[in-house]
Amino acid sequence: MTTLEKIEELIYRSAQEAEQRAQEAAQRSQEIDRRFQENERLLKERAREFELERKEMRDQLYGLTKTLGLFAESMVYPNTIPIFKERGLVLTDVAARLAARRNGGTMEIDVLGAGPEAVVAIETKSRLTTPYVREFLERLPHFFEYFPRFSGLKLYGAVAGLSVEDSVARYAYKNGLFVLVPAGQLVQIWNDANFIPRTFGAPEKKSARKK
Repeated sequence: MTTLEKIEELIYRSAQEAEQRAQEAAQRSQEIDRRFQENERLLKERAREFELERKEMRDQLYGLTKTLGLFAESMVYPNTIPIFKERGLVLTDVAARLAARRNGGTMEIDVLGAGPEAVVAIETKSRLTTPYVREFLERLPHFFEYFPRFSGLKLYGAVAGLSVEDSVARYAYKNGLFVLVPAGQLVQIWNDANFIPRTFGAPEKKSARKK
């Protein structure tokens, strides 16, 4: 084989190798495109699933909130005055969904009964749990900071639930809270006659300065 033939052979093989590499590169590019499209399809599918899950959760939360609101407004609210009167606690006014903001903080009370000597703050839950009770106990001592107009009155606490396990009710009882549970279309106080409610310290009303 002459030198020229060798050069032609080398050029031919180089061209074949280059073409093969180009074909392999094209195949890799197609595979990358295919995987990218598959990933994009999966991401879109997952996004649709996530949106459906979020909508379902939102609907469930709305249903729960609506149920809880109905429980507070249709069962606890209208029965607050009479059920506490049976325990010798005189309440003359009742309000629902009170909220106050002070120094960047916020306190919300689901139902509040007020009388000449005392107020009762009621926390309502669809399913009452010990952590909910504990968190409410931590908030109650700050009540008068957010609602100073009730200063000078005794403050009692109560928790109410559509579902209340005995262990949770006992925990609330031991910590001095009234426990309200459903009784047909009404609510009743779960605590027995020996129960002594805890009073959460009320600051004294400031007397007017004499001029």
